[in-house]
Amino acid sequence: MRSAICVLGLAMLATPTLAQPFDFSAVTALANGALVGQNVGSPVPGFDLLLMKDGIVVYHRSFGNWSLNRIANADSATKTISGAVILSLVDSSPLPFSLDTKLSEYIPAFSGLKANITIRQAFSHTSGLVESPAVSNASITLQQAAAQIAGGFMTFVPGARFDYGGTSMHAAGAVAELAGQNPWNFLFSERIKNTVGMPGTVYTLTSPNNPRIGGGCESNATDFARFMEMLRRKGVALNGNRVLSESAVNAMFTRQTANPIPIVNTPIQVSSTDGADYGVGVWLDKRDPSGKLIGAIAAGARGFAAWIDFDDGMVGVFATDVTRSSEIQTLYDLIRDAAQIAVRSPRCPGDLDYNGVVLDSDFARFVRDYDLADCADPDMPGGCPADLNRDAFVDDADFAIFVAAYDRLICP
Repeated sequence: MRSAICVLGLAMLATPTLAQPFDFSAVTALANGALVGQNVGSPVPGFDLLLMKDGIVVYHRSFGNWSLNRIANADSATKTISGAVILSLVDSSPLPFSLDTKLSEYIPAFSGLKANITIRQAFSHTSGLVESPAVSNASITLQQAAAQIAGGFMTFVPGARFDYGGTSMHAAGAVAELAGQNPWNFLFSERIKNTVGMPGTVYTLTSPNNPRIGGGCESNATDFARFMEMLRRKGVALNGNRVLSESAVNAMFTRQTANPIPIVNTPIQVSSTDGADYGVGVWLDKRDPSGKLIGAIAAGARGFAAWIDFDDGMVGVFATDVTRSSEIQTLYDLIRDAAQIAVRSPRCPGDLDYNGVVLDSDFARFVRDYDLADCADPDMPGGCPADLNRDAFVDDADFAIFVAAYDRLICP
């Protein structure tokens, strides 16, 4: 009865009276600073910034000469979407297909040393293939592009080095078309776009018949956040659709390169790992001191980036295509750190669905986590949100904090 009365009362309140769940003022300050050149190589003209916590959008603002959900070229952030298409085919395809499928099994023109290149190597920059202009040729098909790539040179034995690029993924995309018995854009639409709910995301480069597998998507903040949240939720989209198997998602976030491995070329270098910590189409960019993966990022050349911070149950998207990724990598990290501080110090402990009030829906979430108890349990939501006293367990001490918030109802 309490909930019905409370909801009725809340319906009569103006929305602005409800508290925001987190203090993201530091995030906003960083974003505003980027417009005038702070923490970046040069001022960023405009961008869209979205933060999601436990699948709920808790921050979404546009800055500068940009608007909410404006479409942007995702560039190499596309690689993560393409990786998901590949892993969907690993889950189920009309013809045999796995990460260890060799390109030559479907395209015999990959011969000699190229005959041993696998999908795994093609999607982790260790194939040895040189970059090819075929990926940007709008007058040919993806299959014709793959034939041209097969006629190119090798720079090292497959698996021996890490050399960042997009050509090997392009060749793997051609194999995926053959194994999936459909054009790439159809595979993407049916297996990822429509099941996740990404209406504004399309492969625009290089052409419909020769989609650039490693960098051809355009997207927006909301679409890409939904996609990354699906990955964070181990393959289940926000709409409840099972998009990828849990094993497929685990493969995506497992290092696919040797460790250590000689690096020929990498656009990323972070303190917690090397510049070749790469899964299936995605950078594994944050690890804790024990080596456990706690963060991953998809990033494009003109600034588009989307990340997952597993330890806090967060997804973020920085949507733009009017800057350079190399000039704003520090900004990404600062925003992620500021967001982490904010969500670890909620304004209203107990508001577990982040809507400014503490109701029975929050109690249901608390009970779910209370039954799991240990924040280290693999089924516990990222960030262990019901651990209100931050002691790594959800127990009676947290329940006491929750009850106090529940009795107050409206967050201060």
